[in-house]
Amino acid sequence: SRAMLRLNKHEEAQKLCDQIADDNKPHRRSTSSRRLSAALPSRTYGFRRSSSFSATSSALETVCAAYDHDIDRRSKWLFSVAEHFLIGLIYEAKGESSDQKEAWHHYNRLLSLARTKLDHRHPYICSLLERRGAVLFSQRKLQCSMLSYLACLHVLEHQQSNGSNVFNQADLARVLYSIARVLHDKEEYHDALGMYHRALQCQREVSINSARPSLDVVTTLCNISRVYHLSGDLDAALSANKEVLDLATLLVGGKMDHPFLIHRLKIEGNILVEAGRLEDAMRTFVDAARRCGEDGRNQMMATMMGGGGQDSNSQEDADAGDSSVLSVRSAATLAHTNCFHPGAAAA
Repeated sequence: SRAMLRLNKHEEAQKLCDQIADDNKPHRRSTSSRRLSAALPSRTYGFRRSSSFSATSSALETVCAAYDHDIDRRSKWLFSVAEHFLIGLIYEAKGESSDQKEAWHHYNRLLSLARTKLDHRHPYICSLLERRGAVLFSQRKLQCSMLSYLACLHVLEHQQSNGSNVFNQADLARVLYSIARVLHDKEEYHDALGMYHRALQCQREVSINSARPSLDVVTTLCNISRVYHLSGDLDAALSANKEVLDLATLLVGGKMDHPFLIHRLKIEGNILVEAGRLEDAMRTFVDAARRCGEDGRNQMMATMMGGGGQDSNSQEDADAGDSSVLSVRSAATLAHTNCFHPGAAAA
């Protein structure tokens, strides 16, 4: 069922979960007392059981009973996982608002059960808290999402501090990044930067032996640049964006006309305009324009230089090199590149 989910085959995953529910009939061993009485008809042959035999028989019955109980407990838990966790994953993958609500309901049901059956710092609870945080984030319940992610982080760090190998640095990086994203959307930029940098450190450790740059590192650096920009630290924003350009160029195999590279050059140009470095901004915009196709180049230059239906006076001022008009046009370009939310993260 998990494999089907990873292949985005939701209907097949649902059928397998239904099959688990139909087959929820634990197979038990026959009781030890019957086997012993059948194998050892002691009274028929006048055999007298010793005290050591009685003790062994009693211990064997206890072990068998414990085994049966353990099998039953595991079977019930696996059924609950199929009924709530896997079904929750299916609803979450569908992505609709009503589906997210159903996913949250299933995760909460299993989380309540897990907290009564397991230790509060068990890895299963950590995974459930992470999934619940993701669903709450999708529902834009940012405060509740952050609390769920923070609880997940607490369990994960506890597991790592005890030498457990259940979670690795990639898991830690993923949770830290999720917390940073929530803080970013809550516009708590200082705290978001701290979490982004922690996530970035873990992501670098994970990808240190990789031949290619990590996409996760690039994404986190994009968001760090964005938060620095929103916080007014333009030099730090430019520095982070420069590293994004360097890594992304390697990631796309040196393809200089890649849309992502052009997009990041536009952002760099707008930051330079805000910093008052208009000549550097103009060079950056020209570099981005040269990488565009013919249509993209014309549209970009028209936007920068005051086109797009503006009056003739504005166009003449732009052609004459009026810096205030250039700033307005560059700000318009920035608005086009971030149309969803003024402080939105890259991913």
